[in-house]
Parts: sequence; structure tokens; C-alpha cells
Amino acid sequence: MKTPTNARHTALALLGVFVALLATVHGMPRAASGPSVVSPTITARPSNPSASTSATFAFTAMAGAGFRCARDGAAFTACASPVTYSALAQGGHTFSVKTVVRGTESMPTAYTWVVDTVAPPAPVLTTTPSNPTSTATNTATWTSAETGVTFRCSLENGAWTVCTTPLTWVIDTSNNGQHQLAVRAVDAVGNVSATTAYAFKYQKGLPETGLPFTVTGSVGDLAPGVWRPVSATVTNPNPVTIRVSALTVAVAADSTPPGCTSAPNLELRQPTASADLVLLVPARGTVTLPDQGVATASIRLRNLPTVNQDVCKNKSFALTWSGTASN
Repeated sequence: MKTPTNARHTALALLGVFVALLATVHGMPRAASGPSVVSPTITARPSNPSASTSATFAFTAMAGAGFRCARDGAAFTACASPVTYSALAQGGHTFSVKTVVRGTESMPTAYTWVVDTVAPPAPVLTTTPSNPTSTATNTATWTSAETGVTFRCSLENGAWTVCTTPLTWVIDTSNNGQHQLAVRAVDAVGNVSATTAYAFKYQKGLPETGLPFTVTGSVGDLAPGVWRPVSATVTNPNPVTIRVSALTVAVAADSTPPGCTSAPNLELRQPTASADLVLLVPARGTVTLPDQGVATASIRLRNLPTVNQDVCKNKSFALTWSGTASN
């Protein structure tokens, strides 16, 4: 019979196809069992941060390898060492490179850096010597709107040197002309700000202590047991800023018209100016207390329940001020 013979031939043919497929599968290369491709080594790169809008990278890998490069998340493309990028924008950038061997790519080697070619803002002087000044030793302070900067100073139009705030220096008091201070900010990559400058004069003969000043102030509407602040204004007639380190107010012994004595009826609190809490009054200027943390004087009519204080109604007392100022 022919039917069994035909079925046998068909089975043998299918077996042959299966054996051929096995031979083909076992003969294919298996990438997973081979050695991995080593990532490249970056041998040259820009500094971080960098003051240049161009960046050059050099890299190496195993002999005969090719490379694929990418920047800032773009697609990888074939490249060769060195590779240069130009017209880079301000801010952060990332360079990545892969090794390619017979179509197999390594893991990327990456480098991130920041491009900064913008100069920091000029420093802002917050305190300066008085103009004119009578002191040989002077101090200036300043701030910068950009963090991480350092500063360079020039005194008397001299060389620029590294400096910090506050800066204290001694001027030549034999020179009655202008004295100069100039400050610049320098960021981490060496960008230099515009110059902030200040000029002032030295004035001979002005004493350092005992400088004159005046105080005016008054208070009204006194009531038993109630403290009233004295509105006090300090006036500086000098051509330099003064430092008021003591301030005292006294009240006259008797009222006007007479009849109410201050000792039993009035109580005073003194202003808080002291050597540790100095009140600065600008040249030919005024300051009204309270100011700069210095409290003004206060006065009150004592509450004396057993004493008839009607005699103190509509009475006035003279206030006398004294103090100490220096520059």
C-alpha cells in the first residue's frame, strides 16, 4: 500500500527540517556570552565652571574602537577624538561618549560642566569712611548680590590685591587731598565685575572725642503712673559722622511756675546709648530717637495715692541733655 510509505517520507522530511533548524540556531553568535565593551576614558575636558563658550573633549578606548558622542541629551552620533563644541549657552552642559566595537556599544562616559562668562554685579558699599574724616584708621564694608565671589581692592589708586569685608586701613594723614578705595568682585572662573569706588578727604584738627552735638525734645500729657516717651532729636553740626556713646537727660528741680518739685513727683528712664550701643549721627545731620536700637528717654508722673498732686497740674519742667560723642 502507498499510503504508509508516503506518511513515512513526510515524517522524515519534517525531521530533516527540524535538524536543520537546530543546526542553524546552535551556529548563531551569542553576544551575551562574549566580553563587554569597555567605556572610553575622557582625557581632556573644560574646567568646571568654565569661562569659555567653547569646549574640547579628547578620549581614548581599546585599539580599533570607534566612538559615538552626544551633548545635552541629543542623539548619539559617530565622532572622533578630539571633538569641539562652540557657541555654548550659559549654564549647565553634559558631554557623553560611547565606545563602539563591531557594532556593540559600551556604557557612556559622561562629564557635566557649567559655562559662565557673565561678570558678577559690582559690589555695593554699605559703610564708608566719613567725608571728610579726621581719623587715620578707616573702615569700609560691602556686599555682593552673587554668592561665592571673592574681592579685589585698590587703595589710593594702587595695585589690586585680595581683600575681604570689612576692610580697615590707615591713610596718610599728611595728605589733605582725596583718598580712594575701589572694590571689585571676582567669580569662581575669574569673571571680574565693574569697579565700585569711593573717595574722601582727611581734615586735620578735628578732635576724635568730645565732639559737640545738641539734643532737643519734649513730652506732654503726663498722668500718674503712665510712662511717656520723650521725643528727642540729636543734631550733629560736625562735618563728620559722630558716634554718640552716652546720652543723659535731667529734669529741673522745680516747675514753671513754681510749686511742683520734680524729686518726689517725677521719675526718669534714660536713653540706652552706650559704648556697646552707639548712636551714629551723620555729618551735619539729625537722628530722632528711638533709632538704631537706641531707646529714647521716658518720663512719668509718680502715682502717689497719699499725696495731693493737684499742685502739679499744668506745670512745666525744663529738660537738660548731656552726652559724649566721638568720630
